[in-house]
Amino acid sequence: MTTSVPHVDARLSALETRVEGIAGSLNSVVTAVNALGEKIDRGRQTPWGVIWSAMSVATAIITVIGGLAYWPIKEGQADVKASLLAMQERSDRRLETLNASVVPRAEHQEHWRQAERDFGFLRDRVGRVEERLDKRLERLEARHFKP
Repeated sequence: MTTSVPHVDARLSALETRVEGIAGSLNSVVTAVNALGEKIDRGRQTPWGVIWSAMSVATAIITVIGGLAYWPIKEGQADVKASLLAMQERSDRRLETLNASVVPRAEHQEHWRQAERDFGFLRDRVGRVEERLDKRLERLEARHFKP
């Protein structure tokens, strides 16, 4: 039996080595699974720092693009405004010139009333002259053509 004890001890010792290797492997697997769980947990957290940085960069880019797009529009508006002001000044001067040479409507109306009075006077006068001529013609005819 003495021969079997060393053999059993060797087998036991080999088995212990194997079990310790398996236990070490299990410990490393447990450690890896825990590390993987932590990574997954960290991956589920919202990366606010990255989000705010990206939003800041996007805002800066949009601001620059907006400024570049707005600049020509602003210059165009300034040109249009200057042109409109120049046109308004010219039209104001033309209106002043026209107003200086235009006769007001009230003056025209007064002139028309006076013309109508003159025409009425002339009609009356022509009527009186016709009456006198008719009377004169009747007198002349009455002398020449006595019945």
